[in-house]
Amino acid sequence: MAKLDEIKEFIGFLKALFITSIVIMSSLIAYLYKENIEGNYVVLFAIIINMFVTIFLFKKILKEIRSLKDL
Repeated sequence: MAKLDEIKEFIGFLKALFITSIVIMSSLIAYLYKENIEGNYVVLFAIIINMFVTIFLFKKILKEIRSLKDL
């Protein structure tokens, strides 16, 4: 039972990171919309990196959820 609780807590932590990542990406996109898109390559690069982190977190969360059915 302790292993199940540990996995649930880990999933909760990953979900918090996932939501934070989406909020950061939304803020960066809003910044680009407000400012001129041209010349803001650093912000575009940050959005792309954040997008990959978000996808990685999403896949990791699904993997951990699938591992719960084995317990």
